[in-house]
Amino acid sequence: MSKGIDESKVKELLESFEKGQKDKERAKTKKKEKIEKVLAKYFVHGLAFSLLFTVLIILWAFGFLVLIVLGAWIGWIIGLGLLMLITGGLNTLLTSFLWFPVKTSSWSIIGHGIVLFIVLLIVNGIAVWLPSMAFPGIATTIATFIFASFIDGFVCKQVAGFWEEEYEGIPEAVEAEWEDKNL
Repeated sequence: MSKGIDESKVKELLESFEKGQKDKERAKTKKKEKIEKVLAKYFVHGLAFSLLFTVLIILWAFGFLVLIVLGAWIGWIIGLGLLMLITGGLNTLLTSFLWFPVKTSSWSIIGHGIVLFIVLLIVNGIAVWLPSMAFPGIATTIATFIFASFIDGFVCKQVAGFWEEEYEGIPEAVEAEWEDKNL
């Protein structure tokens, strides 16, 4: 007896191979979409933080002047405390909305604000101030603002990670299912 090749098995093998290739392509596309989604979230986080912080810093400056006039050193200390509270609170709000829940106790928000303020001063000094000093102009300002939005979003998320709240009672299987569905 001669053993022949079962063409139906060969066909099944080829179909499974093609399906595997398509699955690989889908996985690459999905990974690319995730990267794009994460980059977009960093940009939105940085942009929103920069815009809202700019508005709040202007309002804070007026209040700060009033506090200094009325209270000298005590007003200065209260004003800086309020700035740290605003910085930490704003990043807590944005991070909770875009990424993960963040602790919201008063001391957590103030500590969050202090750390974030210092880190952003350093990072923006390098990423925004230095290029603007080297190449002054509107084009540099626009380019550094866009670039800094990504960097600020990344920094804001990383700093908020120190105050991340732990998820309570969500099974790992449910989290994996949510991630598969992009929830």
